[in-house]
This record gives sequence, structure tokens and C-alpha cells, in this order.
Amino acid sequence: MASLTFVPFLFTLTALGHRRRTMELRLNIENATPEELARGIAAAEAVFARAGITALQGAEGLFALEGWDIKGFPEDDKPTEDEDRAATVWLEADEAATTACCAGWPEEKVPHHQMMELLNVPRTKLQAEALPDTWPARKQLYPDVVKRLEVTAGPDRQIDFDIAFVLGWVPERPTLDRVEPLSEEGDRIPFFTSDLAQVEEMARKALKDWTIEVDRDPCDAHVFDPAASDDDDELRIAAWRDFDGSLHMEKPPANPAIALTLAMMRGQSMHFE
Repeated sequence: MASLTFVPFLFTLTALGHRRRTMELRLNIENATPEELARGIAAAEAVFARAGITALQGAEGLFALEGWDIKGFPEDDKPTEDEDRAATVWLEADEAATTACCAGWPEEKVPHHQMMELLNVPRTKLQAEALPDTWPARKQLYPDVVKRLEVTAGPDRQIDFDIAFVLGWVPERPTLDRVEPLSEEGDRIPFFTSDLAQVEEMARKALKDWTIEVDRDPCDAHVFDPAASDDDDELRIAAWRDFDGSLHMEKPPANPAIALTLAMMRGQSMHFE
């Protein structure tokens, strides 16, 4: 079996199941030129071609392997041989992409963790040309969204919109003065700051075997892998009061939905560094 260490994409795990979408590889390496990034993607695509699988199959294999990891490697829920092979090919493609992109770079500048992702892209070339690359804006907006979740006094639909944009659910940042957009699946943007039941449903789908705790007075939320050790911060995430008793901010979140959303957003942090 392939092996890896990872932090789950808490809100985005289901994205890999949409087979009707056109999928596109993206390489996120800071300070790389467009030419270097293109060279990296070409190297990854060559790995998939040699292995005789698609990038989507590789990503789905990795998803299956990560899910098995989250569950504590149960013997009765192992990834299939095809899924394990696909995951291995994805990791090889990711490494090849980084190596090709960063050829000639100083060693200390070369990243050594997963840098590649698979994204839904518009169905037509015209749509693709009309939409700019949103990753820089999403990355820049992420810490602002977390800060606003920490201090908001209650439900805030603009924060809901910004979370959807940061997570790549909508192709551009929505604003309150325009018609509310739908996700690519035709759904309304979730009410992250007001609907606890909706946020809990998303959390439980993404983290099937994790423990999810929501407190109401004062409001707080914790999500953690029951098998994680006390010092494994990546698998133990709090909204307000951390597991060691320290506080992330002075006051607790304004309501339970915000608390759980905040905990989940903290779990995304490494992907926006």
C-alpha cells in the first residue's frame, strides 16, 4: 500500500465524485513562472499517461487512501488494488511535477509536500477564457475570512459567500448587491454562519469517523480524529478553546454554526499557506 501524511480538505472531499465535469490539473508553487508551472503539469501528465490512468482516477485513488488513513487503517475497508495503484501514481505525478517545475532552483526553495490539485473547469473554451485564475485571490482572502468569523456578531451572508469563493465552490466572489449565485451543482451557497444543521451535515460527510463536538454556552466546536495523539495538532482542531486550554481569540464565536464553520476553516489553513 502507498503511504502518506495528510490533513483532510474538510469541505472539499466530495468534489472528486463529479465525473461529468471537465477536470484540470493545477500546480500551486509560489514564485514559479507560468512556463515553469506548465513544465511541471506536463511532467505530471506524462506520469499519468505512462501509467494508463487519468488524473481523476489518481485523485480518486488518493481520496480513498486518505479516507482509509482517517479511519485508522481498518482491515475491512482497505482501498482496492486499483485505488492504491492510482494513489501511488498520483503521488509520483505530484513529485514529478514539482521536480520539473523547480528544476535549477536552490534546494531550500523547493517544496516537499503535495503541491498539485485537480479542479473543475468550465465546460467550454469560451467560458475558460472568460474566467481568471482565482487561486491568488482565494489564498489572499482566506485569513480575512477566518478573522471575520472570529469577530462577527452573528449571521453574515457575505461571509457565507466568501467562504464559498475561498473553497472554490463558485467561480467568482459573490457580493450582496448581485443576484446570489448557485454552486456548480445548482445549489444555494450554504448558510455557514447561521445554519448549524447544514454545517454539521457537511462536516459529518467529510469526516465520517471523526468526533464532532459543538458547545452552545459558551459557543465552541472541536473536530478530531479519536485515534490522534494529544500532540497531533493537524488532526485536532478547535474553534475557540484549544485542546491544551489556550484560546484562539478573546471571545467565543457568536453562535454554534459559526463555531463549527470556524473549526472547519482552521482545518484548511495549511492549504492556504
